[in-house]
Amino acid sequence: MGALRDPGRLLVAWEDAAGVPPAARGTVLLHRAGLVDDLDTALDLPIGAVASLAARLYAEEFGAVVPGILTCHSCGQLLDVELPMASVVAASQDESVGAESAVALAGGRRLLVRAPTTRDLVAAGGSHDPARELLNRCVRAEDNAPVDADGLDEAALTLVDAAAEELAGSAAVVVRTACPSCGTEVVAPLDVAALLWDRVAYAAPAILAEVAELAAAFGWAEAEVLALTPVRRRTYLELARGGAR
Repeated sequence: MGALRDPGRLLVAWEDAAGVPPAARGTVLLHRAGLVDDLDTALDLPIGAVASLAARLYAEEFGAVVPGILTCHSCGQLLDVELPMASVVAASQDESVGAESAVALAGGRRLLVRAPTTRDLVAAGGSHDPARELLNRCVRAEDNAPVDADGLDEAALTLVDAAAEELAGSAAVVVRTACPSCGTEVVAPLDVAALLWDRVAYAAPAILAEVAELAAAFGWAEAEVLALTPVRRRTYLELARGGAR
């Protein structure tokens, strides 16, 4: 693949993703890397499918294992963990667009819960009541009648939440480890799309710094610097810094 290992394409992906809401950054990166043909399609993928594709892209571009740090909520110990991207696989549920799960309520009433998409998350993020917005967008009655969140009791909401979590698939993956100091199990959600964005956002300024340094040293344009192979770019940087003999 190598799309994001190309510095020019990485900068374009970074710039595009930086201009959208955080919830949509992963889908922009998938589109720019060529895993999804167009952005509208990416936005309408279930979040589980986005997570699976983001894990695949991260592993192929940056490595299969991500180092991370968790905090034990019992004793405050910082824990070094390794997050294996290869383990973030598509869940057993169908992660295709439109996947639904039926929820049976008391009295024989049934609701259909749809897997949320990135577009749903962006809309919820802009709402004064994100939970209600997601429910309105992703839950419907069998007869397509709208569902009033105020009309659902706690038991119904629990069933809806459970169905939504199951449909989330790879987006609901968690990291589990035991604290070596107190033995407490530490559990943390794994947001693969956010990890992918963090890696791209870390790499982009470093590339721009190299461009600026070589442009100042040799008068090259950005496109000329980005066209250099990694070996040549490193060598020219050493020359610019006086480190090569």
